[in-house]
Amino acid sequence: MKRLRLGLLPAAGGGLTSLAATGQAGRLMDYYFPAYLEAFESLTYFSYHREALADYSDDSVILTNVSLVPRLRHSPYRIYAFQLPFVARPQFEACDVLRVFQTTGAVPAMIARLRYGIPYVTTYGYRYHAFAAVEGRYLSSLYLRLLEPLALRLAAGVIVTTQELTSYVARFASAAKIHLIPNGVDTTLFAPSKRSREKSNVTTILFVGRLTRQKNLKRLIEALGILSERHSIRLQIIGEGYLQPELEALAARTNVECAFEGTVPHHTLPDYMNRADLFVLPSLVEGHPKVLIEAMSCEMPCVVSNCEGNQAVVEHERTGLLFDHADVQQMVTQIRRILLDRNLAHAIGQAARQCALTAYDLNRLLAQETELLYNVTA
Repeated sequence: MKRLRLGLLPAAGGGLTSLAATGQAGRLMDYYFPAYLEAFESLTYFSYHREALADYSDDSVILTNVSLVPRLRHSPYRIYAFQLPFVARPQFEACDVLRVFQTTGAVPAMIARLRYGIPYVTTYGYRYHAFAAVEGRYLSSLYLRLLEPLALRLAAGVIVTTQELTSYVARFASAAKIHLIPNGVDTTLFAPSKRSREKSNVTTILFVGRLTRQKNLKRLIEALGILSERHSIRLQIIGEGYLQPELEALAARTNVECAFEGTVPHHTLPDYMNRADLFVLPSLVEGHPKVLIEAMSCEMPCVVSNCEGNQAVVEHERTGLLFDHADVQQMVTQIRRILLDRNLAHAIGQAARQCALTAYDLNRLLAQETELLYNVTA
């Protein structure tokens, strides 16, 4: 069978530089590139940054078989997305199929499909226009509302990460094009530590993610302010974002001990998860949160908001606890249940780990994705 050549398109404006800024570049280098290279002759990665692959990898196989096309124009990234298939025409025409990691990055693939006949597969991982609206980016939300239907209709295949998203995408793409492949994790790396979590009088609650409105961290700190009146609690936050100054001030006002760790490399997250007692994700909206699955894979008890993406991962009172994101008192109640009932915490953690092993093994899911990429070229 002929070995095909795969082109890779990040989310709009993305690239290795932006992935590294959120600690995610290693995920691409360690898992996706090797999996794709087992099936494809070569990879071409189209970046929106002026960057070099050698700055992020010293793997000789990757450096030999992956070509990175850096940003070729100074245009704003949304304009550059329309220019890219033309300024990098030879690199596009050398690809047999394109993989778009998020539908926000589909514009170059759409043009390549219409201009050069190259099929593409895109992930629809969450309702992009809804995320933009939550952050108050209403023009972006409108743009994405217009982009999403076109990108989904032109795609040769659409990967959705939850059943709920399948129903939404079916409004624009035929059922034969839609493939449910959830986000996966390395269940060997993200595993419970052989050593038990450190015994301490202080309970460490962990959050990992962007410090933005969407993540609902103000309500989390308010809830912990109530809990700290009777419990010794420390909130550990991994991630960066524009809300950090406000969150620091709120933590000080509510007497919540809060450690802002910034961004950490992806491969170090299991260390933080195995040292913490509880993972909380209080988001207003989610897609299919990888970090939640990673915490579950580490056998952490997880308390998360009852939004669509979290519901797809957590079964209430079996693999985690759910609460209404707008109800601070309900958040307090569910966190307190974990604090007071170690048997419940242990049972939920064990069930969560088993769920990750059964449903979210990354190697198996990447094999499904690779098969799909080949099938759309047939």
